[in-house]
Amino acid sequence: MPELLDQPGESQSQALYTVVAGEGDGFLLAMAAGDTAGGAWDLGYSATTEQATVISYELIATSDIDHERLVSSLLEMDGAFGEESVLRSVSPELRSWLDRAAGGSSTPGREVSLDGAARAAPLGVAYRRDPDRVVAEAIEMGRRFHTDAGSIAAGVITAAAVAASCFAQSGLDLIVGVTEAVSPSLERLGRGVDAAERLSSIPDEMGALLPRFGLTTGEQALEAAGGDDRDPVQLVLAGLLLAAPVAPRHHVAIEQAARIGGSRLGGVVGAIVGARVGLRAWPWAFANDTWFAEIGRRLVRGPDEVRDLPIPYAVEQHLMSSSSPGFH
Repeated sequence: MPELLDQPGESQSQALYTVVAGEGDGFLLAMAAGDTAGGAWDLGYSATTEQATVISYELIATSDIDHERLVSSLLEMDGAFGEESVLRSVSPELRSWLDRAAGGSSTPGREVSLDGAARAAPLGVAYRRDPDRVVAEAIEMGRRFHTDAGSIAAGVITAAAVAASCFAQSGLDLIVGVTEAVSPSLERLGRGVDAAERLSSIPDEMGALLPRFGLTTGEQALEAAGGDDRDPVQLVLAGLLLAAPVAPRHHVAIEQAARIGGSRLGGVVGAIVGARVGLRAWPWAFANDTWFAEIGRRLVRGPDEVRDLPIPYAVEQHLMSSSSPGFH
């Protein structure tokens, strides 16, 4: 029998619901925790969190994403302007995109990738009060980096899940709510992309998660989502299944996601869980935790200002060039 979460009964003291905790401000701190748990960089978080940080800065400052400015910021992080690269454990897909961008053409790539899911997480927080915009912005962001339909869809699912979690949506309600937000967008998402046929089965795949709600191990969740750890949609759906229950130990879902999907899925599930449970300590040590907490807080509550925050490149360069790189 699959291992299921204990469901609270009438004689138990566990709450049957959750309340809003920060309206999403814990997403980036928990993303860094999940990224660290995945071990892509052995001393902490990787390019997964670094990209989300740069995107969050854009959203704090302007409530929008200017693609040219975002490209410039990511190239700066990669050392394209004469400095050393501070992006750590870059995926092959991101490496290809950065190389094209450095050559003057930031065109999307055809590779299947989970990268877009983590990049979409800040959009769910920034536009959490506007579900249509969450989906539209996630599609736009995905198309800037990917032409593969499943890779873009994984970002849309993530953004919707993070947005719902900002308002403490959980359990079956979270899965149903994300399904209702994502399914109508698939026709629009599928225009002019590669492997568009991948999109047709996503609503049924999401519906199939409902009877499997309560699974607590990554392997079981991935099997319930279809079993293909190379498919970004199935990985994100497995992550959604892990993140949905309200569990006493919030970190377990993140840990299990990292087991099946590494730092990228660990970061995605971290963002979903962190958006729901707020700012809190996590069991993995990594640098700059107060910085991530403040970025999340500003994205939710303001001020809409980053000039008094450290420059992301400077933060990461200091982390990499100190006499003992890593967390201190």
